[in-house]
Amino acid sequence: MTTNTDKPVGPGRFSKSPYDVSIAADGKILVRKDDWLSKYSWALYGDYDTLDVFVRPLPALQSANDEIKGIQEIEDVDRIDTGEYLIHVPTYFNWMERQGKPVKPKPQQPTKPENVKTTNWQAANLGALDGTYFLGSAGAELLVFQNLDTGTNYYYVLLKAGAGFGLDPLGKTAKLIKNILRGLGAAFFAGKAATANWEPVQVSFPVSARSLTNLTMRCHGWNFKTGSPKQNWSYEKLTGGTPRFDYFTVTFKENDWIAIPGGSVYSTGGTLIWVW
Repeated sequence: MTTNTDKPVGPGRFSKSPYDVSIAADGKILVRKDDWLSKYSWALYGDYDTLDVFVRPLPALQSANDEIKGIQEIEDVDRIDTGEYLIHVPTYFNWMERQGKPVKPKPQQPTKPENVKTTNWQAANLGALDGTYFLGSAGAELLVFQNLDTGTNYYYVLLKAGAGFGLDPLGKTAKLIKNILRGLGAAFFAGKAATANWEPVQVSFPVSARSLTNLTMRCHGWNFKTGSPKQNWSYEKLTGGTPRFDYFTVTFKENDWIAIPGGSVYSTGGTLIWVW
């Protein structure tokens, strides 16, 4: 559990467009509708990955006036409930110290591989998700990103929709798709990745596997088909970022396939859903 008091310790309202979070003097945060830990992290720290500074009170609090008797880590950082109270650890520890009751922090646990930030990435396009249709999606592709610092692969589905709009990566649709894809089995993904062509990823800011799913995706591409192998070309550039910054770009190219002659150019938007 991180307890670095150099980070914001409140109380007050912290805002970094487009998100904000209000923290009470003792560290309490009342969860509002459509709140996510990643939004709190952005408002406080300017990234989407500083999630371990938020914990749950033990036992749960019923009102802002209840005393915090203990804290526990949030096991599922993708699940917080509207109306519940969370605790911002640095603010809580600072408040307890000012009350003359300093809290002895737990030893910090090793960072999970999916939370390791790096600029050292490569990615592969595993192709379309055949035989599966998701309402509202114009296309679904399987992607794998590899953190070269840890040697770990992370599998994603890229849902794309035309006219530059995407789907909510944090809604019920994402959970449904994750369950379907996990049902296919890890061997399905690993088998595809074993024969994939890997491309270097151009990374502007260090990112983790978990943070990739919080970025907006822009997809630009074209393909030219003559009907003959080695003469067919496809190009797809995927850019992930926020309204302020582009965090990464990766370009997938392919030329060894047979198709009906023709050509197309497209520009879409979408979202990445992390499967494992």
